[in-house]
Amino acid sequence: MQRDSVKLHLEVNNISFNYNNLPILKDVSLSIDGPGLYTLFGESGSGKTTLINILSLIQKPLAGEITIFNERVDFKNETQIQQLRNKIAYFFQDLNLIESLTIRENLDVISLINGQPLSEEYVTIYSKSIRIYEKLDIPVNHLSGGERQRASLLKVLVFDYPLILLDEPTNNLYRDNISTIIELLNEIKKDRMVLVVTHSDLIAKNANQVYLLSELNKGIGKNEK
Repeated sequence: MQRDSVKLHLEVNNISFNYNNLPILKDVSLSIDGPGLYTLFGESGSGKTTLINILSLIQKPLAGEITIFNERVDFKNETQIQQLRNKIAYFFQDLNLIESLTIRENLDVISLINGQPLSEEYVTIYSKSIRIYEKLDIPVNHLSGGERQRASLLKVLVFDYPLILLDEPTNNLYRDNISTIIELLNEIKKDRMVLVVTHSDLIAKNANQVYLLSELNKGIGKNEK
């Protein structure tokens, strides 16, 4: 498995990012070592999504350095970036699902992209856990908002990612579903590094460590939506 071959270590040194010349992030630094559930806590517009986009290697910082799995990231090295991305699961706020495909077909696409076999056992176990099992063969565009949210989370759970980044995973979910998600996070954090961007007190209470973006970020970070 991938987790056996990587060191669960994430380090950010003096990351900065501007949007339209407005400093969204400035000199942000943090270090996370080992498996566990870690929370990046902050209000809407504080720069949380920008930071996690950078950690997922989707966006390039204006300045600063990132080390993932004890490997310094070179954003000019496309081969390295792709190899690292294949070890990182990212739950987007916009869910990033192919609307015309079923949930199962979406999982098949990810399997092909990442070169990871899709375990039917994991699909069954986790889809039942988050109450989406009966919807696996229904096209995404026929699902409700909450069902889409859980379908996107299923993509993160069923594959073997050593680093999992979640951007507001409990938005649009009822309290019972939120409790289920927290239970799952507490389960998978035993051998994976899970970093959750959230303003949910419930998730923060279950974290091994909470990072307050208001303390980490010296930028303005007020115009991000």
